[in-house]
Parts: sequence; C-alpha cells; structure tokens
Amino acid sequence: MKEEVKKRIKLNNGESIKSKGSRTKGFMGETDIYSYEIVDSNNEVVGTAEHTHHTAVKGFKVSQSLTQKDNAGNTIVEERW
Repeated sequence: MKEEVKKRIKLNNGESIKSKGSRTKGFMGETDIYSYEIVDSNNEVVGTAEHTHHTAVKGFKVSQSLTQKDNAGNTIVEERW
C-alpha cells in the first residue's frame, strides 16, 4: 500500500489494514483498483477500503480516489486527488 493512501485511511486503536486483492479495469487496463479490509485486534473485519488509481490514456493524467466504509456501509473517508 502506498504511503499516500495509508495517510488517508482512518483507523481506530487496534485496527489494521489487510490487502484483499486488486483488479484492472478499462480497455487498456488504465484503472487499477485495490481492495482492503480493516480488521480489529481480534482479526474481525470492521470495514473496507478501496483505492482507485487511474491513468488517462490521452495525456497520461493520473487521478486517484479512496473510499473507506464501515460494516454498516457508512462512508468514513471519501477523497479524490
């Protein structure tokens, strides 16, 4: 996980981030999507996070987003840069 993403995720005491997997999207694979689980000290899943990294085919402009949700589906973090 990139440091810029780690800085944006909000964790409570005892929580940590586990990689769940990744996939590529788009006709040229221009979008990478990384999925994470937020787990507590008992290794119970308490939330999820998804980081999207998109590189535009024309102009190569890079945009990223992060969405973090709790188990109830409430959005904790939603940022774009």
